[in-house]
Amino acid sequence: MVVLAVAVLALLVTGAGGKQRVVLSPHAEEVARQIGFDKKVLILVKEETQEHIQRLTGYDENDYQIMANGISVDVPEDRSGRVLTKLRKRLKPLHYMAFVVAMNDGLKRDTIGVIKGADQYDILRIMQTSGKEYGILTEDVLVRLKDWEKIFSFDIIGADIDWVEIEFKTLPNDLRSFAEEVYDFCPDAVDQGPGNVNDLVKEMRSTRRLFLWWD
Repeated sequence: MVVLAVAVLALLVTGAGGKQRVVLSPHAEEVARQIGFDKKVLILVKEETQEHIQRLTGYDENDYQIMANGISVDVPEDRSGRVLTKLRKRLKPLHYMAFVVAMNDGLKRDTIGVIKGADQYDILRIMQTSGKEYGILTEDVLVRLKDWEKIFSFDIIGADIDWVEIEFKTLPNDLRSFAEEVYDFCPDAVDQGPGNVNDLVKEMRSTRRLFLWWD
């Protein structure tokens, strides 16, 4: 009888293939209800991260933090890249998007956000990404990235109030000219990053990514 009871319990807490079945907490259930998320999206996120799900924090046009229509989860820094890739792949068919919200080097944990929709520029709208110290507003960032997307394709894979990271699907044909345009639009991407335009070209070619921030 004891063996049978253990076997039944094992079936209750595991799913197909022997994987542990994910059960959402009452808090996560309430977050899903408040923001109109399909619960299976939260279950998917829980499956990939095994971490606590919370409400996503965004910003308004005055740079005040607000509760956004999304969720976020903290993951160990050394796992965040793999988790982000898996989440983006699994969520895209469901019309949800995952992106990095914060990279907390000191805490060794990154934050990944998830929002509903297929317009990647909604990520920038929710985070109100801008470079106001340089007179660059969120709309300016949107316009510039949309102009770039007419020439080459990329995914927005991370953003916060003062930075955005893109991953190239196709690289610009003239990387040197593009790097100079990046420097003009976002000097910190060079001055506080690779140090010069030539090294930015090498970095983009090697990583197939571009990190823009206005410090």
